Formats: sequence, structure tokens, C-alpha cells
Amino acid sequence: MSYRGHTFTVPADWDVVDLTKHPDTCVRYDRHAVYLGKPATQQDCPADVLGRTEALVLEPGAGSSEERVAENRTSHTYWATADDITVTASYGENRDEIKRILTGAGLPAAEATPAATSGTRAPGVSVQAVPADATSYQGKGFDRCAAPPTATMNAWKAASPYGAIGFYIGGVNAGCKDQASAEWVQTQYTNGWRFIPIYVGPQAEAGSGSCTGDCVPITDPVPEGAASARDAVAQAQNYGLPAGSVLYYNMEHYNSGREKVLAFLQSWTNTIHELGYRSGAYGSASSLATDLVAANSGGYVLPDVINFARWDEVATTEDRAIPADLWANHQRVKQYDGPTADDPNKETYGGITLDLDNDLLDVGQGGTQPPVQRDTALTYDGPATVSNGSPATLSATLKEKDAGTPVADREVTLTLGPTDALQTCKANTDAQGKASCTIDKVAQPLSAAATVPVKATFAGDEAYKASEATAEVKLQYVTGRAYGLSAHIPVLALPIGIAPTPDTGTVRAADAKTVAPACAAPINLLVLSADTLCAKVETKIGPSSATSTATVEDARIGLPGLPVVALSGVTATATGSCTATTGTADLKLTIAGTPVDVGDLPNYAIDLGPAAKLVINEQIKTANGITVNAAHLTAAGGVDVTIASAASDAYNCA
Repeated sequence: MSYRGHTFTVPADWDVVDLTKHPDTCVRYDRHAVYLGKPATQQDCPADVLGRTEALVLEPGAGSSEERVAENRTSHTYWATADDITVTASYGENRDEIKRILTGAGLPAAEATPAATSGTRAPGVSVQAVPADATSYQGKGFDRCAAPPTATMNAWKAASPYGAIGFYIGGVNAGCKDQASAEWVQTQYTNGWRFIPIYVGPQAEAGSGSCTGDCVPITDPVPEGAASARDAVAQAQNYGLPAGSVLYYNMEHYNSGREKVLAFLQSWTNTIHELGYRSGAYGSASSLATDLVAANSGGYVLPDVINFARWDEVATTEDRAIPADLWANHQRVKQYDGPTADDPNKETYGGITLDLDNDLLDVGQGGTQPPVQRDTALTYDGPATVSNGSPATLSATLKEKDAGTPVADREVTLTLGPTDALQTCKANTDAQGKASCTIDKVAQPLSAAATVPVKATFAGDEAYKASEATAEVKLQYVTGRAYGLSAHIPVLALPIGIAPTPDTGTVRAADAKTVAPACAAPINLLVLSADTLCAKVETKIGPSSATSTATVEDARIGLPGLPVVALSGVTATATGSCTATTGTADLKLTIAGTPVDVGDLPNYAIDLGPAAKLVINEQIKTANGITVNAAHLTAAGGVDVTIASAASDAYNCA
């Protein structure tokens, strides 16, 4: 399907809803659907819409020509802008599906930047915060899935008994698209309204409350609770809700998972406090409130405000499940009624009807724990060796310095190399505090020590101080050498000494190169001759390897007292890498005019007489590779002649 010049390829079973034709449709994230057009300010959304799967909302944009994509991994949401289009994309378990759809529409989802905000304001535009009493109120309030428009709010403020409004600020299980904004919050506050900001993150069970099996459940309570709190604070700031505001975690009614819920909410509360806000928790009186009361011992940190649901239609903040001495200082909200199958619970004021949940609030401003930055420690724990041209997955672990507790969901930057060859990647820490990211192709200079610097950096935030770790990793490299011939023949009246020729010398490399000196001129001596002598070393990367090759077209050795040795088509090859080392030799051999079949076995030795030996395909294993001599003749008196020699070695393999 096409929308404003972009083609979105979605599965055939997805619903497509044109909001220009059906303006009151509830934009939900718990169904596979594409919504076209801007959602109406007055959506017909029941307050119990929860859960999140793959869905798209395609709206007209602000005319920006720059393609930009941001992703909030905590709330499972992408935001994208391009040309005159704005896209909100949610996902449940199939994040790759959404990435595929966005990428196919020309929106670079693979390059999405981390984001904690919902895009309700343009980047760089400041949000004016409402005063600190924005979440304090004594009296009746209501909440519903979609925030009503200002006209509705004004009508209800004048005619209804309500003075507080609950609205959803985010979370992975917030199921419908909220139309609130910082401007909406500012306007409603100015008009006398106070707020119940609700965050719907992971639940005790996939089928908790009204989730109908579709909610993302808690799997790792402590890091997920902290991540949800950080995201909730980021969203609250985006709406202009200041420090000191109460942020309510919506924990739907559950039948199992008590320990997970308690650990999650304590982590939520601790992190909310670290960020300077107050913790609220909403849940059923029979599950969450009961479990929190039972947990009030042994140092368990309770939320600052309890928001409990008991639909008995009694507007009071007292309840049999909650002792009078808990949450006693203006720290309670009761949700006392809501829609059911038999009663949609709709009310009409000023001629405008809304479905709603009914609340009674007794919430004061209270105090907050000031933000405290904890010391952190980073440890590099990635690979000890990297190879140019190959990927390298770098990693580091972030923990609280004193307690050693893993710090989850924090961005760590990992760099490889010196300043003039710096390669960088970034990743968020997981539940164990580990951040891992990949340098697609390592490209580093080879130093004398064959090491590369690595640095891991955490920039710090409101809750944790910055830290960094440095290390040195080894850089894989190879060496190679090849030469055509060398000879030491001291037994004649005029001793012969020929240094390796032509000789590549030892080639040391961590990059791709070829070293091939000019082929040597023919050698014509009485006892030794050779023609067309060549040598070459070729190195490659991804992974690193070196192949050394020496060739001699023809060679003849005719020493006094020994049979004449003649060779032709001589080639010696040695290849070395961190995964394999091989050597081969190829030639034709005659001794005293008689052809000799030497096969292809290494180290084939031929006795030429007293104290004289010829070794064909001589292979000498070294600590890091191999040396191959196509032919090596030794004899009494220190005679030593090598025809075609190739050597290759690989270093820093582990």
C-alpha cells in the first residue's frame, strides 16, 4: 500500500483503517493494523485497552525532507519522519517485521537512533513544565485511554464533579495512541485540571487484567523495573511534568507472579526516586495492594502513592485491604468504578459523553528523595584479539562501583584504535550490565607491539556517574618471505656464496599488500646454474593470511664427486593464517640424467653419497607457521644450496 509517496508492504491479513473516513476509530496497538491519517482528538477508546503488537499509524508530516528514525526499545516503538509523513510503529515480539516494513518504505530503521520520547514535539523545542502540584489533588477524577480534547475538558470542568484526569504517558503495554501533548498538559493545568500520569509497562502475566493474553510480561524484574522508570520519567518530562510529580505504574490484576511484581515495583520506585520523581502504583486491591501491604517489612521500599481498584461504587480512599497507617499522608487514590460488559460506564456533562473509570484522589505534594548519582565501574570483557577486515564484537560490563550490582539499559560507547584510526559502536547494557556491539570491519594500523587500544565509556546520567575502561587488544598479523635461491659452496678453489635472491625480505603486515621484487637474472656458474628466479609475498585480510611463493624455471647443481641434480618448473608455496597453515612444492627432478618421481609427500630425502643429502619439498614447522624449501641440498664441508624457499607465519591468533 502507498501513503504520500511511500510504499509500505504489510502482511495481507492486516487491517487498513482510513481515519479520514472513520475519524472516531480507536487507534490501538494491540491489533495488526495500518491507520491512515491523523487520529481524531476524540477517539472512542475504552480505558482497558492494553497490549502491544505490530501496527502502523501513518500521518501527514510537517514537511521535513530529512529521513529520520528513532526507536524506544523500552516501549517497543519506532518514530519516523520523511518528506511530509510521520510514522508511529509499534511492535510486540516481531521487531524485525516492523524494521522490514519501514526499510522497504525508504525509512532507515537499521540506523534508528535511541529515543525515549514519543515525538510529540520537534527536536530542540523546549517544553514548559507545569508547577510541582500538577499531580496533587483531593477530590474526584477520572481516567480513560485517550486524552479528551480541550473543548471536552473545558465542558467537563464547568459541569462535572471532576477535577483530575488520568492519561497514559507510555509503556510497552499502553495499547492506544494517546493524543496528549505538553501543550495539552499546560492548557489543562491552566484551566484548573490536575493529573494522574499512567505508565503501562510489563505485566505480571501475559493475560493480566484486560490484557487478554497479549501483554508483554515481566521476565527480568529488576532491570525491567528500572528501565520502565527511566522511560516513564523521560515521557513525563516530554509532557512537561516536573520533578516531584507522581508517576503511576499500571499493574493489571494478576493471579500469579507475586515475587516478580514486588521486585519489579521496588526497582521502579528506587529508580523513580533517583530521578527526583515520586512513585505511584496502580493495581487491584485484591492483588497488588494486598501484596504490597504484605511486603511492608524487611526494608521493602513501597511506592509513595497507592492507586487501588475496587469497583464497589463507593467513593472513599479507605479499604479493608490497606491498613490505616500505610499511605496515610495524602497518598491514596481509589478507582471505584469502570466499564463492564453490562455497563459501559458513560457519563455526560456539558452535552459531551465519555466512557471512563471513576477515581477518588487524596494526593498531596509530599517530598521526594533527591536524585543521587551512584558511582559506576566499567570493565572491558570483549575479545583479546582482533583481525583487520573481519568483524569484532566489543563488549563491556557496567556495574555499581560499591555494590557490584549490574546497571541495565544504559548506553555504552566502545571505541577501537588510536585517534587517527578510531572505530566506534554503541550499545545499551542488558540485565547483567553487559553492552555488546560490533565493528563491522576492523581497520587498524600495525604497531611495533601489534596492539590496539580499546576504550569503553559510559557518559553518566541523573542516577549514575560516568565511568570508563581502557584496555589493549592484540592485532592479528602475518609475516611472509620468499626467495628463489641461496647457496654456500666453500669446497672449491673459488668458494661460492649467493645470498637469497631475489628476496622479498620478511614482510610483516596486518593489511592487504603484495611484495614482489624483480625476478633475478640467470645464474651461470661451473657447479651451479639457475634461470628465471622469482619471489612474491601476498597478504590478505578478513581474516589475515599470507601466501609466499618462490619459483625457479630451471636449476642445475653439479658438485665434484656427486651426481648432477637437475630441476625444472620449481615452485614452493607457504600459506599461513590463524586457522590453517599449508605448504606445497612442485617440480621435476633428474639425478645423473635419470628422472626421479618424488610424489607430493613432504620431506622426501634422497641419499646422494657419503655425507650428501637432497631433500625435496622440505617442510619445517615453526611456532607460528611453516617454511617450505622446494629443494635443499647439503653435503660435507658446509655445502648448503636451497632452491625456491617460501615461509609464512601468523601471530596473535588467540
